[in-house]
Amino acid sequence: MRKDSLTLTLLLSLLALPFTAIGGDATAKTTLTIKGMTCGGCAAGVKTQLKRTEGVTAYQVSYEKGEAEVSYDPAKTTPEKIAASVSKTGFSASVKKSGEDKARAAPASMVREP
Repeated sequence: MRKDSLTLTLLLSLLALPFTAIGGDATAKTTLTIKGMTCGGCAAGVKTQLKRTEGVTAYQVSYEKGEAEVSYDPAKTTPEKIAASVSKTGFSASVKKSGEDKARAAPASMVREP
């Protein structure tokens, strides 16, 4: 009986750990400034490149704002690498400085990778 109790206690302890502590995905967010986008087609090209970028987990691109909000796995990429990847589309992409952007939650409409 004592062994079963110990096993149950251990199991419950593991379940109480935060998901990221036992190998879950941690994500970070960044905002890129993208110069040169003038239409929805431009934004679609940036979205295609973000989809192909390793470590990117979600994104929202706005040609009106000239920005892309990107969620990514910091174990796989950095904001600078994401900006470099987007720059391959022919647009000038850079990481928006934190002082330029207000902290905001990721919108529900962000595209998530499978």
